Amino acid sequence: MVSHDKLELSMRRLSEVVEVGQIDELKELLSHFSPYEYIEVLERLDLKMRSYILPYIPLNNLKVVLSKLPDDVVFELLRVKGIDEFAKVLTEMPSDDVADVLLKIPPKFRHKLMNLIPHWKLNEISALLKYPSESVGSIMTPQVPIFSYKLTVGDVIKEYIAKSELGLYDKHFYVYAVDEEKRIVGWVDVKTLISRPKDKLLRDVVSKPPVVVNVYSDREEVARVAIKFDLLEVPVVDNEGRLVGIVTLDDVLDVAISEYGEDLLRFGGFVETVRGRYLTVSSASIVKRRFLPLVWLYLMNTVTGGIVASFTGIIERIAVLAAFLPMLADNSGNVGAQASTFVIRSLAIGEVRPQDLLRVLKKEVSVSLLLVLLLSPISFSIASLITYLAYTNTDYSIIVGIVVSVALITSTLISDLVGALLPLIASRVNIDPASISAPLITTIGDIITATTYFMIATSLLSYLS
Repeated sequence: MVSHDKLELSMRRLSEVVEVGQIDELKELLSHFSPYEYIEVLERLDLKMRSYILPYIPLNNLKVVLSKLPDDVVFELLRVKGIDEFAKVLTEMPSDDVADVLLKIPPKFRHKLMNLIPHWKLNEISALLKYPSESVGSIMTPQVPIFSYKLTVGDVIKEYIAKSELGLYDKHFYVYAVDEEKRIVGWVDVKTLISRPKDKLLRDVVSKPPVVVNVYSDREEVARVAIKFDLLEVPVVDNEGRLVGIVTLDDVLDVAISEYGEDLLRFGGFVETVRGRYLTVSSASIVKRRFLPLVWLYLMNTVTGGIVASFTGIIERIAVLAAFLPMLADNSGNVGAQASTFVIRSLAIGEVRPQDLLRVLKKEVSVSLLLVLLLSPISFSIASLITYLAYTNTDYSIIVGIVVSVALITSTLISDLVGALLPLIASRVNIDPASISAPLITTIGDIITATTYFMIATSLLSYLS
């Protein structure tokens, strides 16, 4: 991450150089940027400025971060640099990064690029692209040191060094031993391997990994197990148990951040994930993804409006009741959102499973009872005081205070349980728990609150007749 002051200084200097058309100075300025500074700068430039400077950025300088650039910036680079130069740089990149870059490019250009990539490289990339985009296989690294468990340590080291010098391995921490069926026997870190006696067999110096993941598992699973077992990399096996690659720590972190971002979007009510970075995504693209969820929630809120409309008689009789509905609705929405946030977080990190529904139910009942024990005296006092100031009638103020308190207790209990149990139920039926969004919980809370509030008000206020 580039410091804010340095970034702002770089942006100002770029603008000044571009404005006066000093091409040589622009090239000099760009040559001092690190790859990660390019990301920060490019995503903040407007389209016109970015199009002006892209031709002067050596594509080779972006090789390390090409897979991390926003989709539209990658496509702009492809158009500016040309397919031939782009294909040459992709050939020099790790296969998993190349697969990520290709998915950022429209299919028409993707096929043209793949035709220019050497066959040996293309075979590795195609093996990754065949897996679903959300699977472990789509992010794994296949170029890892794998040896027969029958080899001696000396032979393994000799071959390992030779292949490393040829650049045949991507980033890794361990050397892997496999049997005749390519099933994993064990792993050993490189430092330990070179310190072992050269005449020992590889199978005698390796240890069994604490966990492996299936190549078709959801990529979120690999982040979960890497965190749980404190792993620098996670072995990946196919359906027959054969070792096909690894997921390295940098990819684990990318997955964790990506999944966290997607969950935040879903919890915010987005049905479709927004690809690309916020500053580079077009406003139209964001509106497209926000509009339909807002319409759906608006239509759901008509239920609340219908409930309120059906109790106009009681509202006309004691108008002050309408003043407390927003307070109660907001409270129940907040309670439900808090409960769902806790449960979704616990599901994500493996603390809670869908099978724990009854345990969660018991926990949330005790939590919500304690909450209403603390909240109800506050709600009674506020409601009674406001009603007394409006009517100067002690009976009215006490009854309204009781109505508001009972409604708060009821709506809080129901909203808390709904917020906690919906993510568990969603997970049980193989729906992403994060899709149980905060706006949805809030809307359900509004419906629950309006219904319970006015039903309780109608019942209790009948005693004043």
